Order: sequence, then C-alpha cells, then structure tokens
Amino acid sequence: MPRNHEFLGGTPLAMFVAILLAAAAALAQDRYVRAVEDPERNLVITTASGSRVVVARSVVTQPDEVQVGFRKIAISPDGSVVGWLTYRDNCCTSYPIPALLEIFSGGKRRSFDPAIVPFDWCFVDGGTKIAARSTTVHGPGHAILELWDTKSGARLEEFTWMEGDEHPGAPAWVVALNAESSRTPEQQTHVCR
Repeated sequence: MPRNHEFLGGTPLAMFVAILLAAAAALAQDRYVRAVEDPERNLVITTASGSRVVVARSVVTQPDEVQVGFRKIAISPDGSVVGWLTYRDNCCTSYPIPALLEIFSGGKRRSFDPAIVPFDWCFVDGGTKIAARSTTVHGPGHAILELWDTKSGARLEEFTWMEGDEHPGAPAWVVALNAESSRTPEQQTHVCR
C-alpha cells in the first residue's frame, strides 16, 4: 500500500514546498499594487492578482462633511495597507482641507481622526502602524503627531511639536514623520524610516 505522501504527488518535502508556494500565491493576491482616485472621486485599488476594489468617497448629511477627494495616496511597503488623506470642503477656506487619515486593509476601511488638520502622514514599521502630523490651517508651526496601530485602530502615542523648541528626546517615529513632512509632495513616499 502506498504511503499518504505518495498519493499527494511525492515526498513530504515536495508537499511542503507546494503548500508554501500556494500560500505565497494566495498572499500575493491580497497585496495591493496600485491605488488611484477615479474621475468619480472614488479610490480604485488594484491587487497583485489584478482584482479591483472600489472604495467609495464618503457622503454624509452635513454639507461640510462631504468628501471631495482622496489625496496623498500610498501603499505600505509590504503591500497590505493603502493609506490616504480624506479631503473635505471647509466653511472657512476657499479650498478643501484634509479631514481624516484613512486606510484600507484586509477588505476594511478604517478612519483615524487626528487632533487638528492632518497635512502629512506615513507608514511606520512597514505598515503595522500609521502616523499623522496635524496642525492648524493658518498660524504657527506647532503640530500634534499621533501614532496608531493599523489593525486595531488604537492610538499608541502622541507627541506635541512646538515650533522653535529643541526635541532631542523625540521618538524615532516623530523624527521620521517630521523628515517626511519636510519633503516636497513629489518627494514624499509616506514611509517613515
């Protein structure tokens, strides 16, 4: 009588390799490779397998809460998370401003509500965390930097950056986010290293 592994096409090592290859292929299908805003202002995410996911823009009852665009869109280095800033019209400016930092991962959309206006953001630790730098629309360069866990949505840390102050003891993610924020929009990768 043949052994079980002979029924499955070979040696236990060959079976193990086949299982690993199948698992790698399944993971690759879930990886995001492209994310762009379409003409209807929805976010279209493409996976490695070619599947498309459409994340609709948020529409709520208050006129100043209607999403007018997805901006600063980026994919985490491991391809498991897509992040962006949600822009909304603002009562007090002639242009829309960022209102939320949002992500799409594992088939779910999650919103993070920074303390003020989130002008910059980045992935931390490859995509397991996400950080935002928020400040006022006009005024001094004081900022609140916040760090969240992308899976649970829990706020992990907060740091207040006062313009003109020295911050020698700032956490590494704060230093990296400030460095990313100082780059021009064309240079930004939204990855804090």
